[in-house]
Amino acid sequence: MQRQWSNIIIIGLVAALAVTIAQAQPGVSGGAILAANAGTAFTYQGRLSKDGAPVQGVCDFQFTLWDSASGGTALGTTPVSAVTVTGGLFTIPALDFGSNAFIGQARWLDVAVRCPAGSGSYTSLTPRQPLTAAPYALSLRPGAQVVGDVSGDSSLFAYNTITSGLSYGMYGRSDSPNGRGVAGFASASSGDAVGVFGLTASSNGSGVTGEAWATSGPAIGVYGVTRSASTDAAGVLGEATPATALSTGVRGINRNSSAAGFGVWGEHTSGGVGVYGTSVRGVGVYGKVLSNTIGFSIGVWGENPYGGGTGVLGTATATSGPTYGVRGTTASSSGTGVLGTATATSGATYGVRGEVTSPNGYAGYFEGGQGVRVIGNLQATGVKTFVIDHPLDPANKYLYHFAQEGPIIQNVYNGIVTLDSAGAAIVTLPDYFAAINAEPFLYQLTPVGAAMPNLHVAQPITGNLFRIAGGVAGAQVSWEVTATRNDPYLRAHPVTAEAVKPVPERGLYLAPEAYGLPLSLSSNQTPDSPLPLYPAEDQR
Repeated sequence: MQRQWSNIIIIGLVAALAVTIAQAQPGVSGGAILAANAGTAFTYQGRLSKDGAPVQGVCDFQFTLWDSASGGTALGTTPVSAVTVTGGLFTIPALDFGSNAFIGQARWLDVAVRCPAGSGSYTSLTPRQPLTAAPYALSLRPGAQVVGDVSGDSSLFAYNTITSGLSYGMYGRSDSPNGRGVAGFASASSGDAVGVFGLTASSNGSGVTGEAWATSGPAIGVYGVTRSASTDAAGVLGEATPATALSTGVRGINRNSSAAGFGVWGEHTSGGVGVYGTSVRGVGVYGKVLSNTIGFSIGVWGENPYGGGTGVLGTATATSGPTYGVRGTTASSSGTGVLGTATATSGATYGVRGEVTSPNGYAGYFEGGQGVRVIGNLQATGVKTFVIDHPLDPANKYLYHFAQEGPIIQNVYNGIVTLDSAGAAIVTLPDYFAAINAEPFLYQLTPVGAAMPNLHVAQPITGNLFRIAGGVAGAQVSWEVTATRNDPYLRAHPVTAEAVKPVPERGLYLAPEAYGLPLSLSSNQTPDSPLPLYPAEDQR
């Protein structure tokens, strides 16, 4: 009966903790040398008494693990048969409830016994026995702190020996809507302190990989914030050590099935840099689109919703050499190297704007192919020129020619015609002449080789023909016709020689210095405020 088995005393509990101990840290030549992994079984010792006297003989035991001292949930039952009890003392060398039984919460052991072994039913001994942890195992309970030795370089080192498939050296999870799966904090006020440090030695590895799996909402793979006033603070720092092949210091992947979310998000709350990338010889920040299944894809996107701001800023700080602030390249047969679009429907906006401070520089430089095409009007405050190497001294001089200007838009046609036996000729203009021109038509006739005082336009332009007469038979005449442009595009976009300035530009000048006025009155002032020279080291 149960009252006969009135007393069981726990005299020892030795838990074999499943902790792998590394003898070398990452980065040490030769890799880490690891001890064999421990199992989940532990040794149990006790003293069994019956009616106050120690038991002597062979007994069967049945151990049940519970999550509370009474009631609660049973977490597993392990029978152990034919245990020798000598003077009341017995030892269970390997009591095992599996890998999920001990995860930091309190546990109680219910012991049932029958003596001699194989006889009758089990008698449960009360109360349940609380399982206490070995002293060093206390550092692994939930909420405990792991503090490293001052001579070491890691307070906690987790190592996964699996060489294939998806495995984790350390895995953190939080189910709180505002929780952190893994949080790293470096409290040192100086030096090279890092909250979370990721390092890979693989030629195709990642120091830190962040993934956002949410199917909606602003999911973030890796979120890094620095609020330090230090000039060398980093929200997220990733470092990859291989000198060759594909390596990634920080890699963020967002598998969100919607367009929302970010692979990597960088934020700075005090006017600094949200994401900062440097490279000795390669690329500081690299963005790549792996699929165009959604039709609209972007390698790098910069956005600034504030007035006077800049979406993407590229600065080349070198004072010599062929440098580029922003460079765009396309390999598509119908692609665009750099595309700029201004979507505002009013005001002085610019799709692409180029400025240069050097008197010998170019605000825009275009080379190759079909040259430059402008859909719309082309304006210039200076002269419009063509420039070539001077034909008489091409190695040392340029030759400039300048365009003629006028208050109306005109097309000019010219040529040479030979007069017939009557001293007359019909001049044929291009067949599209009437489609793109309108009166007034202006004529110039110049005799070639002999004076022709009676030379004149005998019949004005009709369709694409006009007739001249009064010349010398067989002689040549140089002719020129100037017509007013009147094609469909110009009729849809008429121009005038005089226009009132828009209200924001009144009182300002395209070239105030030409009127003896200060440059502050220029209507071409850059709207942006002075920009920092990131990522120069002295500006970080």
